[in-house]
Amino acid sequence: HLHEQDLVDFDDLVALPVELLTDDPDLAADYRRRWPWISVDEYQDVDETQYQLLRLLSAADGNLTAIGDPDQAIYRFRGADVGFFLRFTEDFPTARRVQLTRNYRSGRHILAGALHAITPATLVADRVLHPAGRHTEHALIGVHQAVDEQAEASFVAMTIDQLLGGSSFHSLDSGRVDSDGAANLSFDDFAVLYRTNAQAGPIMEALNRSGVPFQKRSHDRLTDRPAVRQILREMELAPAGDIADMVRDRLRRAAESVAARAESAEDGDAYTALELLMPLATRCGTDLVRFHTELALGAEVDTWDPRADRVSLLTLHASKGLEFPVVFLIGCEDGLMPMRWPGERTDREHLNEERRLFFVGMTRAQRRLYLSGAAHRGLRGTVRSATPSPFLADIGRQVREQIGAAVPRRRKPRQQRLF
Repeated sequence: HLHEQDLVDFDDLVALPVELLTDDPDLAADYRRRWPWISVDEYQDVDETQYQLLRLLSAADGNLTAIGDPDQAIYRFRGADVGFFLRFTEDFPTARRVQLTRNYRSGRHILAGALHAITPATLVADRVLHPAGRHTEHALIGVHQAVDEQAEASFVAMTIDQLLGGSSFHSLDSGRVDSDGAANLSFDDFAVLYRTNAQAGPIMEALNRSGVPFQKRSHDRLTDRPAVRQILREMELAPAGDIADMVRDRLRRAAESVAARAESAEDGDAYTALELLMPLATRCGTDLVRFHTELALGAEVDTWDPRADRVSLLTLHASKGLEFPVVFLIGCEDGLMPMRWPGERTDREHLNEERRLFFVGMTRAQRRLYLSGAAHRGLRGTVRSATPSPFLADIGRQVREQIGAAVPRRRKPRQQRLF
């Protein structure tokens, strides 16, 4: 059907050139002359087809620069194969290997703990990382064990309040914290990371109760959300309007129309979808075609706005490449981290990739890192007992501390200023 309309599937944008260049060596040689130098970032995440394309486009003697970290290979479920990175020097025997060992992001305790966690499964021989950032604060990694996921979420919300010195009028008015925030932090300096989207619900409820703004993103497709599909249909049915209309204005009108017809509280998701799509709509200006194209191919994480003063709620996969002064990595329990499916045998490669995912999550943190878990967690309709993640045991005691529930601080007896 696609072929009849001169269209191709997204994956075919790589597969078809591989087929074409394989069948026509002269054409492949022309392209190699056209692009004599190639650089590939995140090389640990290439798949079989992408690897074939690179071999066809690169000269026999290389002229190829591959940049990556095999200990951050976390996309096997998409077909990525870290083996291509590991065999690079076999493919190109004359290649020069440069190992970067200075880390400018994380404090020394965070960095040491992350190295402890990845060491049992590291793919980098003699791996070392030296903290090189200008950090004035080197807090120990905080490890917290909660009774259940609600208590864990309360711990996250309360700790954010404490570090901010009172994040909202809710906390100031209740006397939970005072307003002397000395850490020079704002909402967008915080991230809560988790293995699965299902873990986000209690966190969102706790942050809402505390009056803490947040933005939630995952690697799910934008169009997987029913409210997004409803808004898109409304935009298609709406009058054409002026060609100079901004996409964000069309989007807002469509969302308001969908919300006006709402028959249940769940239809309020139209405004959540509007908030999710607004950064993309703003980037597209008046280009409605670009908006629909990016929406069709994009994931939630593509709409993450680094300028928004909100706490970021992200799956571990969606957090790749980002960094935050304060990170909470929740759900550090066996069964979630590493992920284990009931009734299924877990092979070593899966466990190693889960450990790499844990390493990625830990190294998103710059100044403070909290690792939390619950003794009991509701998941897939049942409440189950949980044991701490085995990855925690690998983190040296000299770089972590066990912490209890965040303790409310009494507000100082002085008048708060409204502005």
